[in-house]
This record gives sequence, structure tokens and C-alpha cells, in this order.
Amino acid sequence: MSKSDFFSFVTSLRPIELKAIGALSQVIHLDEGVTVYSSGDESDALYIITRGVVEIVHQNQRHNGNTPISYLGRGDMFGEMGVLSGTTRKNAIRTCEPTSVQCFKKKDFPELITRVPSFFYHVSQQVASQLLRVSDLAFVQSHCLELSGNLSNFDLVTIYQTILNSSQTGELAIANEAGDIVATFLFEAGQVQRARFYHLTGEEACWQLFLHEKLTGTFSFAITSGSDANRQDCGPLIRRNPTDLLISGLQYRDEFKLMMEYLPEPNLALQRMKLNLDWSDPEHESLRHLAETIWQLCYSTTYAVEEVFHRVDCCELKFYKAVLQLLRTGHFALLLPEAAAGNSNPTTAPVPQRLPAALRASPAVVR
Repeated sequence: MSKSDFFSFVTSLRPIELKAIGALSQVIHLDEGVTVYSSGDESDALYIITRGVVEIVHQNQRHNGNTPISYLGRGDMFGEMGVLSGTTRKNAIRTCEPTSVQCFKKKDFPELITRVPSFFYHVSQQVASQLLRVSDLAFVQSHCLELSGNLSNFDLVTIYQTILNSSQTGELAIANEAGDIVATFLFEAGQVQRARFYHLTGEEACWQLFLHEKLTGTFSFAITSGSDANRQDCGPLIRRNPTDLLISGLQYRDEFKLMMEYLPEPNLALQRMKLNLDWSDPEHESLRHLAETIWQLCYSTTYAVEEVFHRVDCCELKFYKAVLQLLRTGHFALLLPEAAAGNSNPTTAPVPQRLPAALRASPAVVR
């Protein structure tokens, strides 16, 4: 989901336009495994995902096969090409989990243009971006022995899906703006085998990769021999199915976006406020081991939140869930940087608000 996604777009609308969007669309809630539409169906609506993950399925009538070719998450749009071109649906869309979509019917477009003209400018931007990605990927896949680009032009999920669909064996390297390699992902026949992202390895490196839509720097993918997948510097062997890995990554991304407004500033310091750790809430039992690790790290030294994260072996989603729970239960207080440095009286920063129920009971930390 980009900065120009639907949720960012609606924040720019006037109240009268928001009211029109609500009146001229409907929210549809779907269970897992529901087909939104099939190949050959009439293109009578476009959809925007507000919650969940869907897969784009290529339906091969000749061989009676259904092959997932891509996945979309919160903020992504689908169905717009058929609606705007007047053609029937090319592929099917199927939900991968309980999903909610905002549905805009084609019959309401004339009134929508009149009442919210900027909506179609937004749709045009999304179509243009999609066509650009398709053009780039067509070039990439026709030269799949090597591919590279700037991360400002590519979503890392798109890059991952391209390699997965190509079934290539090789190494994906990600470099920061200074040209230093910060991440390495080793693929064999399109399946990620090992991964390293900064200090994280294995599946946790993959989760961290998916959490952030936009990174600065460059990427490159080069064909290598299968034996390179055994490099120990990239952590343990990843045995999870690559499609499951991607779907989980998109789910985690959605959760992290909901959580971001509650996160403490990374430069604030964690100060222990209790003598012992009391972790008695069954709702957060899956976080216990991580919480104990954070508790021990801060036993005799005051670290900034960011420093603590770089000392644990989990992605930010899991880390911040544990930190927020420790703050809410009074085990830690947040100190302003100058207070942590001993340059002033201890001054605590405000504790983040309580997380929404959807995040408190999230399965993301159970793994």
C-alpha cells in the first residue's frame, strides 16, 4: 500500500465528498475462500481492500486449473481494468482470509464523477501505476537472468512475487543509499531458502521485509547455483511454503499499519519500573519469551527503544507488541533522551494508548 492509496486519498476529501463516497459505495464482508468474481464475468464494479488478503487466480479452463499469480492486501484496488475498458474479467479473485472490500458499482460512476471528481483522478493514478509495474515486470521477466532497480520504483512484495513466479534460483540483494548490502535473500526454484535483513535472519527477516512498503536504496537479483542456498550467514533454512510466507507477510503488514500510530518514538529510552516481571495475562502468553528477553536486556542498562529492537531476533511487529504490553502494565516507563543520559531529572514520556482489539488478539506472535 503506497502513500497514494485509497486511505490516504480519502483524508484529502471534504466532508460532503466523504458522504458521497459512503452513499455511492458499499462495504462487503467476505469469509475465507470466497470467489469475488470469476474469469469471464461481467465487469460491473471495482473494489478496494479495507481488510484482509485476496489472491488473483488464473483460471485455465482447458486444463481445469486455478493458479494464483499474485496477492493483494489492504489498500489495493482490483477490478478497475475491466470496468474502465468494458471487457469481461480476465482472472478470478478469491479471498485468502476473512476480507472486507469497498465496492463501487459501475452504474454509479456518472453520479460519482459529478460529486467526487477527484476519485477518478485517484483511480487513474492507480491504473497508471499498475501499467507501469506490468511494463517493468514484463521487461524483468524477459531478462530474468539478472534484474535490478531502485526501490522507489518497486514494492518489495512485487519483487518477491516476480521471483516466486519465475521459479528462478538466485540471490536477491538489497542495498541502502550508501551502496551497502543490508539484506540478502537466497532463492531456489522461486522459493526463499535463507534470508538476512540487517540483524534478522530466517523467517523473521522475511516478516521485516514485508512490513515496510517503501525502502530507500536499490535491489538486484542474479542467478546462482543451488549450492549457494546453503550459505550459513543467511540464517537457518526456511521451510515454510513461499505462498504462505507471502500471505502471512501481507497480514502482518496490515497489522503493523494499524499499530504504527501507537508506537513510541525510537529514541525514547526504556526504564524498568518494577523489580520483577509479572506476565500473567493469557491473552499475551505468546509474547512471554520475547518480553523476558527485553526485560533482561534492560536489567541494569537503559537502552533506547530502537537499540533494544536491534538486540532481539524478531521483526518489529512482534517486538512492539511486547514493548507496548510492558508499557501498559507498568513494567517500563519511557524516558526522554536527556533524562536517560542523566542530564536532567527523570522525565517520562506519555505511554501509548491501548491497542485496538484486533491487534491485541493477533496471531502474528504465535509462530
